[in-house]
Amino acid sequence: MAVSKVIDLIGSSSVGWEDAARNALAGASKSLHGISDLEIIQYTARVMENEIIEYRALVRLAFVVD
Repeated sequence: MAVSKVIDLIGSSSVGWEDAARNALAGASKSLHGISDLEIIQYTARVMENEIIEYRALVRLAFVVD
């Protein structure tokens, strides 16, 4: 029987929300193995002078515990 752990992470990007989610996954995959699921929880952005300067994606990752 496999056991999974779930964590929340925030990825960021200057390009867009999809890229921010990919960046969160890429960062997590450097130290986590067996990532099986990614859920987008929330999209947010930093704004300066009426322009989006940073896109952020709050993601929930599930991975298998060894």
